[in-house]
Amino acid sequence: MKNRKMCKAGVLPLSIVLTLSAIVSGCGASNDASGTSSPTGSPAVSSPTAPTGPAKVSMLNVYLSNTAPKQDGPIVKETERIANAKLDITYVPFNVYSEKLNVTMTSGEMPQAIMVENPFITSILNGVRSGMFWDLTPYLNEFPNLKNYDKQILSNLAIEGKYYVIPRPRPLVRLATIIRKDWLDNVGLSEPKTVDEFYNVLKAFKEKDPDKNGVNDTYGLMVYENSIPTEIFAWFGAPNNWMVDKNGSFIKDVETKEYREGLKFVRKLYQEDLINKNFAIVVRNEARKDLYNNKVGFSIESIDAVVPFYYFQMEDTKNHYKMTVSPPINGKSYAATGHYGGALISKTSVKTEKELREVLRYFNAVNSTESKAEFVRIAQENEKKPAAEQFNLDDLKNLITTDAVVYPVGSTDTDQMLKTRMAEHAAVSVPDPSTGLISSTQTEKNEQLKTVLTDARTQYIMGKIDDAGYDTAIAQWKKVGGDQVAKELSELYKKK
Repeated sequence: MKNRKMCKAGVLPLSIVLTLSAIVSGCGASNDASGTSSPTGSPAVSSPTAPTGPAKVSMLNVYLSNTAPKQDGPIVKETERIANAKLDITYVPFNVYSEKLNVTMTSGEMPQAIMVENPFITSILNGVRSGMFWDLTPYLNEFPNLKNYDKQILSNLAIEGKYYVIPRPRPLVRLATIIRKDWLDNVGLSEPKTVDEFYNVLKAFKEKDPDKNGVNDTYGLMVYENSIPTEIFAWFGAPNNWMVDKNGSFIKDVETKEYREGLKFVRKLYQEDLINKNFAIVVRNEARKDLYNNKVGFSIESIDAVVPFYYFQMEDTKNHYKMTVSPPINGKSYAATGHYGGALISKTSVKTEKELREVLRYFNAVNSTESKAEFVRIAQENEKKPAAEQFNLDDLKNLITTDAVVYPVGSTDTDQMLKTRMAEHAAVSVPDPSTGLISSTQTEKNEQLKTVLTDARTQYIMGKIDDAGYDTAIAQWKKVGGDQVAKELSELYKKK
């Protein structure tokens, strides 16, 4: 757990950069705790008397540390202070949270708010459709900070076109190319911006002795666990998992010529020994040793977690070097969901609009501009403390429904570089149109469908099958359920 804290929670010094929050969360946050207007076409809501005193909210939530955040500890107490609230949180360890959530929902004895990682699992969807949770759509104008998230994130969390989930934001894009900066300098090149430049740097990292040890013992890109970085396909213009044509039909990425171009590129890298030959079987931690030990110069991973993780690793290996991240290659990247689920409000324990407004007052306050600034400040102060006295930043992120501290907000050169790159990637990111759509066939046959395509991709990269063989695999994927998944997603998409 110490390593978890180092690579996720305490990895970066922090400082205020609200401009990035503005880029990612949509800007213009209103700080009003309440109002009187109601959305057009929504049920009228009466104008409440301005509440006083702390908002009292009970909650079910997850934690990642060895022990749960204490009620009188900094995470809970600071959140209560900043949001003017009194929180009653039932904390559950990450590894048993899903089980506890299901038991809680089945029992009917729910707290006012439950935090969910994925609101599109069957149990949550059934709960929404049965009226177990409040539809918050009619209250968004009354509590404007609840709609002041990135529009893509809100769209990704919509359930049948309505707003049930208060987002727990995460970066829209985290994957990017991590590069040995010292190697770039040694071969006289800069961060690549195009596919050709990326290829040329890989070649230089293999052929021009970038570590200056006089031995031909380096290569370009580290890949592991048979997982080809999806960002590569984005560079060629392939869709993010699926695309929707003008008729509303879903087309899988592997069916497009752009994806095939990306696949051919990866095969070329494999044939020229620019990626590791054991990519299909080597585990992540073993593969990463090549970066610690001067064997490879590129990795495509989550930059805000992995770059600091590598810096920590350098302390153990005594092998110190600088790292950088390239801007979006060919000006393209893939968007993730932009969230880690969020909060749903139970109708079992929140029975009236008055009670609902009390809960919404808390969540609205958490996402105000003033609150964001305060959360950044306490995160900054936390980073300055001795490691033993720091709280786990992930536990704070999992409590607060705001993007205040999900991006690096430090003032070091590395922090500034990471912020800039993440903002650049988010600005050009392509969303996955299937996000939030639950295909029953996909749920039933996911592993089988995934295996067909993954095996074919690996065989193609290694030269064991040609284009005709890959086409055969796609046809098999369609036959065993791919076509049906596409049909179901199309029907769901049109209803969204």
